[in-house]
Amino acid sequence: MEEDEERLSKTFWEVELRKLNDGLPKTKRSLAVLLREEHPSYKNLNNEDVSLDKKELMDIARLVPKEKMSEVSLPFVIIKESGLKRGVYLIQGNETERRVINLVLKRAQDNRFIYLPEILELSKKYPSLIVFGFQF
Repeated sequence: MEEDEERLSKTFWEVELRKLNDGLPKTKRSLAVLLREEHPSYKNLNNEDVSLDKKELMDIARLVPKEKMSEVSLPFVIIKESGLKRGVYLIQGNETERRVINLVLKRAQDNRFIYLPEILELSKKYPSLIVFGFQF
């Protein structure tokens, strides 16, 4: 009976943690394409359309060389991995996407990790371009 409760509890938490990730993008879209749209958006895992702020996109575009625009896909995804220390998150994405985030934060461009105070700064500046997920 105790085993059944433990298994049920584990299943419950797995389902709940998956729900946390429902806001993650089903597919990310390139900055080049999004800039051409009047109402830029993406679909999340719940199949909902999520709008991106055009002004935020144009601001980010100033940091990206024209030849790299198609390499930056949005939204930016920040992941909390269960194995990382408290307050440490992972920037998910390619090298160009990480460089853009690191440029915004004025730090080493090859950094893959982001810390809570930096997340707050990034979220304040580009709230529509950032999504968060959890990996267990």
